[in-house]
Amino acid sequence: MQTTRRTVMTFGLAVVCAAGLTAQTQETKTTTNTKIEVKGGKDVTVIGCLERRPSGNYILTDIREKRPVDPARYALLTSEDLSKHVGERVEIRGKAVVDGDGKISVESKTKTEVENGKDLETKSKTEGTSGALDMPLLGMTSMKTLSSTCN
Repeated sequence: MQTTRRTVMTFGLAVVCAAGLTAQTQETKTTTNTKIEVKGGKDVTVIGCLERRPSGNYILTDIREKRPVDPARYALLTSEDLSKHVGERVEIRGKAVVDGDGKISVESKTKTEVENGKDLETKSKTEGTSGALDMPLLGMTSMKTLSSTCN
């Protein structure tokens, strides 16, 4: 009786360990779709240095514009990967939300497909009039590289 119990416990432990290994090797695929909408604001064309914050967000600093500009930097809103342009001097066109003039709406949908499991989907929506560190927001519509460095 004791031997049978040990055999059953050993077999049960082996099944649990095998199930754990199976769960660790499952493949997942995550897809995120982001929609950015600027309501109001003003059309601007600004020239500045593209930087990336530790959070992964992009900002435009050392702003130069064809006419005097109040903000010294903008928090950029875009669904594009700008990582290969960090450190470049760029010209960005878009809609700026400054001093409460306009509103930005960001909707994200993330879907995680799990092999041999239940897929997960999350949605989030954020609206605001200022970005991280209370910077004005700039919803980017286009970008052109002017120089490979910001100097």
